[in-house]
Amino acid sequence: MQVASDQWIRLANNVALEAVKHGGGPFGAVIVQVDNKTGKVLRYWIGYDHSANEHDPTAHAEISAIREAAKQLGVDNLGEIHREQSKLSQNGELSHCIIYSSTEPCEMCLAAIYWAGIREVVFAATRYDAAVPGVDFSDKLIHEESTKSYQDRQVVTIRQAITSNSLDAFNYYKRHGEIKRYGNVSD
Repeated sequence: MQVASDQWIRLANNVALEAVKHGGGPFGAVIVQVDNKTGKVLRYWIGYDHSANEHDPTAHAEISAIREAAKQLGVDNLGEIHREQSKLSQNGELSHCIIYSSTEPCEMCLAAIYWAGIREVVFAATRYDAAVPGVDFSDKLIHEESTKSYQDRQVVTIRQAITSNSLDAFNYYKRHGEIKRYGNVSD
C-alpha cells in the first residue's frame, strides 16, 4: 500500500479521540514504516497519550509510538532502517519512518522525534488549537523557556554542579569504541 497521508493523520486523530474516551489526554500518534525504494508501507504503530492513566508525564502519544516502533524494530534510528539491523522483515535494503500526530508535537516529543532520527512529521491540530479555553493544553511557557540559556530560565531552577568526576562517564564512553553509539541529532 502507498503512503496516504490523509489515511494516517485520520488514524492519529481517531487514536486521540479513543484516548480521551478512555481517560487519557486528547493526543494520538501513528508511526508508519515505509520502504525507501517502493514507497510502500511496511507496518505501523499507534501511540496514545496515557500520561494521566499511568502517572507518567512523559507518556505522550508520540513518545509512546516511538518507544514501541524502536523496540519492535530493534533499532534506535527510525529515520534509516537497514534490513540487516531490523528485527522485523523488510524486502528492501532501506526503510524509514514517518510520524503522524493529531497535534503539533510539544518540545519534549519533538526532541524525541529528533533523537529517533525521524525526518518527517505530519500533524493536524496546532499547539494553539490545543491551548483554547476548555482544552487548556498550552505549552507556550515551555516553548519560551526552551529558547533561554539555563541561567535565564525562571520556572525551574537549573544550576551546574561541577565535580572532579563530572566528565568521567563521557571520557570512558569516548575511549571505548565497542560501546553502542546512539542518537541521531547532529549540529
